[in-house]
Amino acid sequence: MVCRDMNYWLDIAYRRRAILIEVASIVMGVTVVITLAWPPVYRSHAKILVQNNRAQLLVSPGLQTASPENPAIVTNPVSEQDLNSEVQLLTSLYLVKRAIAGLKEPPNDSAAHAVTGILAGALEVPTLGYRSLHGVPALDPNDQWALALARRLRAYVVNRSNVIDVEFESHDSRWSRAFLRRLIDQYLAYHARISHDPQAAAFFRKQTSLYNAQLVQAENHLRAFELKTGITNLSDQKQALVNRLSDLQLQYSKSVADLASANRQVAQLRIELANTPTRIPGKVRSVQNLALQQLKPQVMELKTKRAELLTRYQPTSRRIQEIDAKLAAAEAVLEREDHLVVQEKSTDLNPVWVSVDTNLKQAETSAASLKAQTGALAQQIDATRKQLAALINSGVEIQRLERDVAAKKEAYLSYLRKAEEARAAEGLNSEQILSVSVAQAPNLPLQPAFPIIWLNLLVGTILALAAGLAVAYLQEKADPRLYSSVSIAQATGLSTVAVLREAQ
Repeated sequence: MVCRDMNYWLDIAYRRRAILIEVASIVMGVTVVITLAWPPVYRSHAKILVQNNRAQLLVSPGLQTASPENPAIVTNPVSEQDLNSEVQLLTSLYLVKRAIAGLKEPPNDSAAHAVTGILAGALEVPTLGYRSLHGVPALDPNDQWALALARRLRAYVVNRSNVIDVEFESHDSRWSRAFLRRLIDQYLAYHARISHDPQAAAFFRKQTSLYNAQLVQAENHLRAFELKTGITNLSDQKQALVNRLSDLQLQYSKSVADLASANRQVAQLRIELANTPTRIPGKVRSVQNLALQQLKPQVMELKTKRAELLTRYQPTSRRIQEIDAKLAAAEAVLEREDHLVVQEKSTDLNPVWVSVDTNLKQAETSAASLKAQTGALAQQIDATRKQLAALINSGVEIQRLERDVAAKKEAYLSYLRKAEEARAAEGLNSEQILSVSVAQAPNLPLQPAFPIIWLNLLVGTILALAAGLAVAYLQEKADPRLYSSVSIAQATGLSTVAVLREAQ
């Protein structure tokens, strides 16, 4: 079937060769004319490398600390969104207008340009009618030129890379490179402007000065409060007071226990002392009564003196009565002490009583000392508790002031860092160190990108054969005569035994 179909088409081509050659020649001729008449299109290329290398350069010594909250160097990989944003920026009409600012459209007096201009004008007729119908303002020549250039400008991301390929097409190779250079220069300048804002730098400097003053004020408040309260290290001083209070409480508990023991000992010793005699019996011995021996001569002398005085005085006289009184007293003594030998008894201090008394005095002294010590410890515990309470109350204020200082310091360092980064960004911009760089400068195209003559001729040949064969087939279908077995089968449904070709 395939062979028969091929024979069918070959038969048609052979039988209708005149019309096929005519149509194919016309199509091929038109293709050749268009190819030769079409002005060459030159395509200039440039490559832009996108990378976040500025973050590694914007590091102020002493301002960055390596921590999870504030890393020393922040690097962010280039994302697909970043690359797409750069592509949109490169092909934006804004950059195209800035690239051609101050330029005039280069003249082109070629016949091809005139023909394309006429065709473009003819195609613009409906658009002009629509604009005039709806009152749409007309575009000035510069805007029209910018739109035309933007349509010939393309940018795309090279697969699996951070490189953007930018290309621009024009009929002039030098103009293609020149325009692409101007576009990339404006692109880099625009990047420098958006990377550094002078107003932002001034704002950061102003905020740095403001927070520096607030930080100094907060530090002065903290210093004054520390001098007032004597707190230099809150945690250490608090721990020292807690340890001291714990030690004092232990000493107080021990002192109370010792005092109770001493009081019990004093009470027991007092009971024991009361039940212990002070003195105990000593030695007993017999001795002569010396007083009686001396008294008897005195009685005899008084009696002699009385007898002598009676010779001169009355018995009722005062002197006689005095002597009688003395005699009566002496005789009474003599009557009571009527023996010459007496017993002499002695007593000694009880050593047990002495020991108990000594222990009692020592126990009373120890109890008094322990009582005084317990009172002093109680006072120290009370004073330490008050100091700890005052320290805790002051510590709350200290911590608040320290938080205020830390917050002011963090804000100050943050704005100082931003100010330093803004200053560094200004320097990087002045040196054209940006997050984008030109990996390949716009090249001067040596050969036109379009038309490709061999490709146009190949396509024209294929189109010419296809068009000629199509016209031949249509002519075959319009002819009422049957020339092939396929035509006979289609018309009658009968099979063909043989085909006799007409003699020429």
